[in-house]
Amino acid sequence: MIREFLSQACTELDLPTPALNERKAFPFVLGKEVEVEIRDLEPGVSFFSKMCLCPVKAREDLFMVLMRANYLGQSTGATRIGMSGDEKYLTLSSSMPYELNYRTFRESLEDFINFLLYWREEVEKFKDKETLL
Repeated sequence: MIREFLSQACTELDLPTPALNERKAFPFVLGKEVEVEIRDLEPGVSFFSKMCLCPVKAREDLFMVLMRANYLGQSTGATRIGMSGDEKYLTLSSSMPYELNYRTFRESLEDFINFLLYWREEVEKFKDKETLL
């Protein structure tokens, strides 16, 4: 089901439809800045992306900001900010483990990408602010 939804979205956006990769995910690429791994949960879908490199300086302060953002999804919508296993990247993920229609899929993907871009910008602002101190 997700393969068909992804194919339809790619057709609408005039993008090539990605093939399933070795991690059993579809790498959806939008421009140079956005790559989202889309997985079919049967039923449902999950989205995952590396958001940005995790800053080293003032890391704990940033983590407090991100934990508040994650709390009850207040500033992240249905997404969650996390960290890669090697602690190099901040990540963004979302899952909807239930049946969904194309409209819900597309709107959820759009929301996910919007939160990805927003939080990348917020982390950059945080890093810039920290270098001024």
